[in-house]
Amino acid sequence: MIERSDREIIGGHLLVIGGAEDKYNERRILKKFLSLAGETEAQVLIVPVASDFPEFASDVYTQAFRNLGIANPRVLRATSRQDVFDADVDALLDGVTGVFITGGDQMRLVSLLGGTKFAARLRKMVTDTNLVMAGTSAGAAGMSTSMIVRGDASSHPHKNSVRLSPGLGFLKNIIIDQHFTERGRISRLITAVSYNPYNLGIGIDENTAIILDKEGNLEVFGAGSITIVDGSKITYNEIAEVDDFQSFSVFGVQLHILEDGLVYDYFQRRPIPPPNAFLLPDIV
Repeated sequence: MIERSDREIIGGHLLVIGGAEDKYNERRILKKFLSLAGETEAQVLIVPVASDFPEFASDVYTQAFRNLGIANPRVLRATSRQDVFDADVDALLDGVTGVFITGGDQMRLVSLLGGTKFAARLRKMVTDTNLVMAGTSAGAAGMSTSMIVRGDASSHPHKNSVRLSPGLGFLKNIIIDQHFTERGRISRLITAVSYNPYNLGIGIDENTAIILDKEGNLEVFGAGSITIVDGSKITYNEIAEVDDFQSFSVFGVQLHILEDGLVYDYFQRRPIPPPNAFLLPDIV
């Protein structure tokens, strides 16, 4: 169970996307973002600073949102930290109901935004208003307090299979890994959770999202699935005892896989079975 003082403080919704969401056809996730943010009355801000090509990224999402009825999406146009300092924060954020952080490099995202007036205002809006905060790929990873910035897929967990760094802090005790099944990232997420089992690891497939509300309900939405790695019941963990690049043993990791429409109770750390589900009895 997550202690009350450590719970996410969310006024609206966090929509965390595993990357490669459909932007041209059914656009189910983008439509969900807009439905939470006010439908065609939504005031949307696009934050493309994580991208190697932010102008291209902003054009792609601007066109996608215009095709869905948003006449004038706003854009944070910045390629340097100084650009973020110089941005008119009030003009960008006043009246905004939905913020969408694009993919790219989560280290670039955080190094440009972290500690700025823009990031502080955004954090306050997440906690104090009904803002819908969305991020995809790098934009998803960067929403955590502790984020994965590097790490190759490996056949088994080993101590240096992942590198963690401070994120933007919208998700206090959750570590996000994106493009999850497609890139075989289960080992690095287990390693990330083993560093500090209090963190909940969530791997999100492409064209798939989690939607977290202020009541702690975490709903899966999209074409793929999510993988939850819960280390709260770990009884043995030797990650601190092994050498770099050496595999390690860990006992008691809980693993849950949820598909579209299923809900996980983040505060209680348990999946919620669908109606009329047949559950196997606990085996002692």
